[in-house]
Amino acid sequence: MLRLIIDTALGYMGIGVATDAGVLASAVVASPVTITTLGAKTVDFLLRASGHDRKELLEVAVSAGPGTFTSLRAGISLAKGIGMGLDVPIVPVSTLDAMADTVRQGDGYLAAAIDGKNDNIYLAVYGLRPGAAEKVVPDTLIKAVGAAAGCPKVLRQHPVRLIGFGVERYKGFLTGICTRIETWDRLEPDRMIGSLNRIASQRLYSAVPCPAVTFAPVYLRLPDVNKKNGRPGLL
Repeated sequence: MLRLIIDTALGYMGIGVATDAGVLASAVVASPVTITTLGAKTVDFLLRASGHDRKELLEVAVSAGPGTFTSLRAGISLAKGIGMGLDVPIVPVSTLDAMADTVRQGDGYLAAAIDGKNDNIYLAVYGLRPGAAEKVVPDTLIKAVGAAAGCPKVLRQHPVRLIGFGVERYKGFLTGICTRIETWDRLEPDRMIGSLNRIASQRLYSAVPCPAVTFAPVYLRLPDVNKKNGRPGLL
């Protein structure tokens, strides 16, 4: 199965062309604005580079959040547009699940964390076993202040590994609420494409058929709104 991978939830643009066997071609661009101007062109470039064209695509996998409001919605819009145009299903994947998959080796517990801005952290916790990560705490939002009400108990009860994106500023807080952080890994965006493809190929998420695309981004909190211009912030 030829699959398109789109990952824009964290403010960069990652696009890949893959099969169940692995990624054939991919590109990661740091600037989030490129998704609206270069997203479609990058898709076509990668398809040509891998010896394929759009008509051969059978599925689109997309990072569905939580993440940055504008780039997240831009990536999902691109996925929906291609899915509806080709009449192929879309597989929305939790961004935190894909992050966890990038470091799924070992055992014990793994926490995936994203900076949600304004003292917010998006977090999920996984139990590791050889070659897999089982989710034990669903995508959740915690406030990085005070005693962290609502902080998952597993963090207080067991040592954890941590894979983070943009959460270095909360290192003191996270260290304080966890029994012990054994390792602190920073997400490598280029590994997300392979993880999204692996999760989609394992059928851990249900594909959403087109043209009835009804899924929405994963939002864990209300957007920040600039009172002057009404622009949304992060979700």
